Order: sequence, then structure tokens, then C-alpha cells
Amino acid sequence: MSDKKRPINGLLILTVMAAALLYGSFLKDNRDINKQLQIFGHTESDLESGEALQAGAFAQTGSLNPQILDGFSEEPIQGAVVVVPETGGKYITDENGYTPQIKAPIIPNPNFRDIHPQVWGEITLIVYKEGYIEYILLHTNIWEGQNRQGPKILLFKKEDKLLDQPMSIIEGPNQLWINSLVEQYKP
Repeated sequence: MSDKKRPINGLLILTVMAAALLYGSFLKDNRDINKQLQIFGHTESDLESGEALQAGAFAQTGSLNPQILDGFSEEPIQGAVVVVPETGGKYITDENGYTPQIKAPIIPNPNFRDIHPQVWGEITLIVYKEGYIEYILLHTNIWEGQNRQGPKILLFKKEDKLLDQPMSIIEGPNQLWINSLVEQYKP
């Protein structure tokens, strides 16, 4: 494969992984789906009655286990450092590319406060590994009382020090929330 095609393939892989996160990470366990549906159902009734639902009413913390993989081979990367700026925590990946369980506070995004109640938190993940481009995942979704297996993060090797800039990705809100938002504002 030519070197010019490698970045395009990497972007394609990232796009596929982002789509998989939206549809797979949160929807694995029926218990979690049912809990989220109950929360969104409760949210709609609160909005109809004029009361704003506060995310803090549901929980304090959630957890996740990110997995760090090589962007081309998809092999686990051992020894990558995952930093959570909101907590100051630093976690090192094992031989399977996973961090230990990361517990984090549920921090709602204030941008959604007046649009549609948010019942999950968002944290930032910054990934470092010698020889790889730094990776930042913004708005990483974390749900109260749930342990998220993932997200899967693909790191790419540094090739040209002048062109290798940190990669930043933004994780969108959960699809259940998106559906609820669409319904709330439907004309």
C-alpha cells in the first residue's frame, strides 16, 4: 500500500469506529438501555410539566475502560498513558490495550442545559504513547452507575515531526438523547 493512501485508510477506520461507538458502546446491555429509556421517558414528562430535570439528580459517577489500539494493525498497545484532565487521573494500558477501570464524575455539558436535559456526563481523554501521535477524545460519554467497555481509540505512528499534529475527535451524544431531542423540537 502506498504511503499516500495510509492516512486516508486511517480516517476511514476512524469514521467507522466513531459510528460503532454511537451505535454499540452504550447499547450492549439491555439493563443499560432500559435505564436510559426510563431516564429519557422521565425527562419528557418533566419537560411537559415545565420542570427542568437536573442530571445531578441521578448520579455522581460512572466508569469506563478505554482500549488503545494501533490505527493500522488494530493490535493492542501496551504502556499507553490515558489522562483524564477533569480528575487528573493517569492510567496505563495493559497487554490487551485496556486501562484499569476509570471512575469519573458525571459532569453535564452546560451547553445543553437550556436545550434538552442531559442525563450523562462528559470527560476528556488524552492518550500518549512514545512514537505515536497524541490523541484527544473530547466529550467522552460517561453514564451514571454504568461501566462502559471502551471507547476504542486508534493511535497512529508518527511519520513526519512537522506534520504530525495531535488528533482530536469529538464524541457525539448518545443516540437515545438525539432521538429524544428531535422529538421534543419536532414542528
